[in-house]
Amino acid sequence: MKRVIMIDPGHGAETAGKRSPDDTLREYEFNRNVARRLVKKLQTSGFDARLTVNDDTDMPLIQRTNQARDLKWQGYDVLLVSIHANAAGNGGWSTAKGIETYTNDQAEKLAQIIQRRLVADTSLRDRGVKRADLHITRETAKYGIPGVLCELGFMTNRDECMLLKTDAYREKCATAIAKAICEHYGVPFKTSTENPQPAQKPKVAIEINGSRLPVQGYLRDGVSWLPIRAVAEAAGGKVEWCACTKQVRVNGKDVTETIENGTSYAPARELAAILGLAVEWCGQTKTVKLKKGCA
Repeated sequence: MKRVIMIDPGHGAETAGKRSPDDTLREYEFNRNVARRLVKKLQTSGFDARLTVNDDTDMPLIQRTNQARDLKWQGYDVLLVSIHANAAGNGGWSTAKGIETYTNDQAEKLAQIIQRRLVADTSLRDRGVKRADLHITRETAKYGIPGVLCELGFMTNRDECMLLKTDAYREKCATAIAKAICEHYGVPFKTSTENPQPAQKPKVAIEINGSRLPVQGYLRDGVSWLPIRAVAEAAGGKVEWCACTKQVRVNGKDVTETIENGTSYAPARELAAILGLAVEWCGQTKTVKLKKGCA
């Protein structure tokens, strides 16, 4: 029987409240980054691995689990793994920390392997394998499909939030889950060794109220990243460096930052929200369109 592994990248960009207390981390961006890494690793190891969602939209949960159900009805051996960042408290920073994995009856053994590997590789607190009335695990169980939901650290914990924003941590999570799935199915975990080249990031144009900026952003894992200072100053924002958090601040707020060739970039939606801009993506021209007074 042919096997398909469905990787679900958690919530979408517009899911309410799914962000860190300081608004520097959006859960959807973390979920999608880890999910895409995981799919690539599973494909390298020979699996038919697919994403339930290929962009940053808020696909309803039922549509996600229905994809697994339909494959099951077509005769495939299906596994569904959902990727998430955890949260606790009432909107502020929390002391809750660690990794936990939710499962249904069909995936208990796999969930134990995933949890063990994640804790060993990240050194975060082991919160255990759990059961709860979650859509992903409940609806897959109805059709005899193994369902797992991984909570990969708390974005409401200051220390873990900083970890969740790093490429190194995301790579650790994706690798640990991929190795766990390989172990469960008795498949060797493989890494790509075919003349690795630096990934070429597609460029994106930037407009503010219809005016094209003389700088460009780029696409990474389906997320547009924009040069922070150029965009913020063009929109009348204030950019500064905070020595306390060791982060760039825009209009007094920390912003998720990555550095490319000496220039700081931030996710388009996060930067736009801080600047009070509406954001629109034009796929045809590969342009991020920002508009003042419309957010």
